[in-house]
Amino acid sequence: MSARRPLEGLRVVELGLALAGPFAGSLMAELGAQVIKIEKPGGGDPARLMGISVKDVAVWWGVAARAKLCIDLDLKQADDRQTLLDLIATADALVENYRPGVLDRMGLGWEALRAVNPRLVMASISGFGQTGPHASRPGFGKIAEAMSGIVMLTGSPGEVPIHIGFSLADTSAGLMGAFGLALGLYQRDVGGAEGTHADVALFEPLFRMTECQLALTERMGRPPMRVGSNDPYGWGVPGDEDQNPNALQALRCADGHWLMLRGSVSDETTHIVKALPVDQALTFLSGQGVAAAQVHDGATINASPYFRARADVREVGDPQIGPVCVPGEIPKAWHEPELPLFRATRPDADRDQVLWSAKR
Repeated sequence: MSARRPLEGLRVVELGLALAGPFAGSLMAELGAQVIKIEKPGGGDPARLMGISVKDVAVWWGVAARAKLCIDLDLKQADDRQTLLDLIATADALVENYRPGVLDRMGLGWEALRAVNPRLVMASISGFGQTGPHASRPGFGKIAEAMSGIVMLTGSPGEVPIHIGFSLADTSAGLMGAFGLALGLYQRDVGGAEGTHADVALFEPLFRMTECQLALTERMGRPPMRVGSNDPYGWGVPGDEDQNPNALQALRCADGHWLMLRGSVSDETTHIVKALPVDQALTFLSGQGVAAAQVHDGATINASPYFRARADVREVGDPQIGPVCVPGEIPKAWHEPELPLFRATRPDADRDQVLWSAKR
């Protein structure tokens, strides 16, 4: 693995709340950038209060704030707005997830910021994007999941659509926001361009991830159906010889006869696998070249030697709550310097360091 992180030496300002913007900031920090998180005085990011707390520390916050510096700024006050502009003047990138128009009304929109720093790369993440007829509407993760079409694809036939069990829209939008920043920085530093403004709507990454949903709907004359836990396209269906001959051959028995009533065979296989311990079933299936994995939850992931061998689960120490397990970094290409992967800092904890760096 290469030692140094690729964004080391770059500075990113994060005007992020809760999930999407802060997730983008976390990814940039893991790639080596110095990420300065701006919070509102009097409570800070709502993520400080989200989810389960241990010794008055929200575990969610500790992960969201990993490897970041935190400072409180009241952007309604002229002095604090100027402090932000001083930081922007020395920054390489900015990520924000306010509703469109909020920063403009404070004199901190894209045009104002690029006037201070023409090389600034900015990513804006919002419910419906910076443009379009719904730009001014509020939006959050579950709204975006519905908008993208992915909820309508999830669940069993004849039942109500099912929302995803975690913040998929926010994290995927944060991922694309960080991707947009990285591409803008590359274009600036390699292509000689000025800074750029990347615009990501919360629903758009999920819409893109549904791949051929749109084309299938157009060609079939109806949207794809929900199929529950079944494979939406099946395997080796009679009449499928031209498209999938290998799958059909797999249904032929050693004595030359063909399997009939494939559903009953599937039921029998399920019954056999259910009777085996998980490790034994996985060993057997792997030995036969069958792709298989355990359906994990947080407890089994934490206990799995595989996740630890890959450094996907990292145990770190926190001075307030003690040892805590957190997700590792991806991709696995860089490892220095070591980063604080859980940082449950108090509000405004890094003010002196941030203000000093703004003067450089």
